[in-house]
Amino acid sequence: MDCLRPGLRYLRTGLLLGQLKSGRFRPSQALAMYLEGSAFEAPVALDPEDPRVLRYLKGETIESDSGEKQTESGYRLLLCGRWPLGFVKQDRNRLKNMYLPGWRMM
Repeated sequence: MDCLRPGLRYLRTGLLLGQLKSGRFRPSQALAMYLEGSAFEAPVALDPEDPRVLRYLKGETIESDSGEKQTESGYRLLLCGRWPLGFVKQDRNRLKNMYLPGWRMM
């Protein structure tokens, strides 16, 4: 890598999009933090005052509102206001938490 200076330390080069596990693509937390809400189809947009934001940051499964757009099962980007927090995996009206365990609040 001739574009990097000698002696310059770096954590990673590039953006990890996700991993294939059991033949399925699982998006990474890095991808979630990179995306804008408008770049993802049907994001879950929560108001910063919504108690589900804190439950998500603690690693809990949250319920989707009946008023929210229901999509088929799959990964959705969770937004707090307009800022991405991470991914959830939707299963009917349940949003299973994909937030990194090391980042979760106690």
